[in-house]
Formats: sequence, C-alpha cells, structure tokens
Amino acid sequence: MAIKAFDKYFWNLPQLSRETDFEKFWEKSISDIKKIPIEPEINDDHKKYTSKFKAYNISYNGFLKARVKGVLYVPKKSDRSRVIIHLHDYNRYPDKSIAKVLSDKTAHLFLIMRGHDIIENRTEEELAQERPLGFIVENIIDMETYYARSVYLDVYRSIDFLRLVNFIDCSKIGIYGKGFGAAAGFFTAVYSSRIGAIVLDSPLFCNLPLSQNISSSDTSREINDIINVQKTKKAQIKKNLSYFDIINFSHDITCPALFITGLKDSISPSECVMGLFNNVQGEKTIEVYPDGGNEAGGEAQRIKAVNWLIDSVLTD
Repeated sequence: MAIKAFDKYFWNLPQLSRETDFEKFWEKSISDIKKIPIEPEINDDHKKYTSKFKAYNISYNGFLKARVKGVLYVPKKSDRSRVIIHLHDYNRYPDKSIAKVLSDKTAHLFLIMRGHDIIENRTEEELAQERPLGFIVENIIDMETYYARSVYLDVYRSIDFLRLVNFIDCSKIGIYGKGFGAAAGFFTAVYSSRIGAIVLDSPLFCNLPLSQNISSSDTSREINDIINVQKTKKAQIKKNLSYFDIINFSHDITCPALFITGLKDSISPSECVMGLFNNVQGEKTIEVYPDGGNEAGGEAQRIKAVNWLIDSVLTD
C-alpha cells in the first residue's frame, strides 16, 4: 500500500498535450497585450500604511483594456526595492493583514484577479457558501476572450507596470502564487526573463485531464458544470483548456521554483502538483506535508516561502 501511495504522488510524469499551434497562440497573445497602452495609475493610500510599509493603490490596463488593480507595499527604509508579486487563488481575495508580517527587505505587490473586486467585502459566512463566480467558464469556447487567457496576460502585464514605477528595482522579480494565481504566475515566469524565482503554493490548472476528475476546487466544479450543460461542446472545451494547463509550459520555465503541497489536498490534488514538479527540468524544490490539505504548512510555511523568495530575488 505504501509503495502504491509513493507511486501515486511522487512517481508520475504526465505527458504534455500541446496542440500544434500552442506556441503560436501564446506568441500572438504576448504580442496582443503589448499593443495595449498600459495607462498606469499609482496613488498613495495612507490608510493602508503599516509600521514598515508605505502603501499605494495601483491600476493599469490588462488584456482587452480591462483595468487590473492591486496594492503595492513599499518599505519605508528603502529608496529603491526589488519586488515580489502576490497572486491569490480563484474565488478568494488578497489577505489584508499579510503586509504586517512580511519582511521589509523587498516591496510587495498584491494583485486583484479581474472580477474579484466583488468579493472584497464578503463575510466569512458568505465565503463558506462557495457561491460560484462563473468567471472561469466565461467565454470558454472562445479562445481569444477566454477568462483564463485574460488573467494570465493581466499578470504578465504587471511586469510592464512595475517597470514604470521609478522607486522599484525590476531587474529581478519574485512571484508567490496560490492555486489559480500560481498558474498565472507560472505562465508569467515562463514568458518574462525578469522573474528570478517563483513559489507555487498548491497550484491549480496543472494536469487538467486528471485534476478535472478528482479536484473539488471551484474552478473544476464550474468547468464540469458547464460541460454537463453543454455536452456537445465537451471535446472543444477540453481542447481549449489544454492551452492553459501549465503542465504544457513546464519544460520552458528557467527560474528556480519552490512547490508547496499537502497529500490530503482535495482542491489542488498532490498527484497533479507532483506531475508538474516532475516535468519541470530546471532548479526546483518541493515542500510536502503528508497530513496537510490546501493550506499545507499554514502561515509558518508561507513566511518561510516568502523568505526563500526574498533571498532568491536579492541574490544577483
């Protein structure tokens, strides 16, 4: 039984399932986003200041000119800091208190995934009801305007935004992604040479053919629901999703990557995370929690991972 469990989690190497035009699709996507005027805005917000950080509300044009928003925390003691981008999970929102425990060796940009402004003020009870957002299936038949494409490109665009902030050093940037945010961060790390290291905390959208059958995530649930309603579109939906399955980018990432997974995670199943990890061919580390779920390691692991990122970003 123990040997079977080991094979299930550690000894699996899923095959890539790239369509013939996979690379052209993403080359065109990068070209498209670069044609959109970025129109950055950055406004001081004294109410969000902490003892260590100044805070700025930021926004810029993402894909299809949708405004992407976020909060940038900049160390008070530093004139020009390097930065870590924090990407929250689908149907979640950036932790408002996290800046209080972050190291002030770097700046921290908390991006808000498009559409997620609506859940900022949800109560714990409302969040527990797991009301579907429906974003993850928005335009899922139309590759050009599909929600996941928009989010991936929004995050990629954040690099261009940061380069316009004169008190940020963008020579080496870190990314901390959770769930679907980890997927968008992984895409950005593949296509931007400025990413120095990435943390993938319980990533979603990896090995979708498997995860769609075993994951209890909001993304899987919403996708399976629409497939059940539009059964004639099932093959097309699965084909479209292959362009966003980050396992199909796994051979292209070059920066160091730290993975976090819990073997009892039903949202981001560990066998899917391990499959992605095994396919990554560059420098990589994985923190495995045998009794952990989607919050494997808790706050202590998150702080440890952020410190790993800081050390990676600050090392030339």
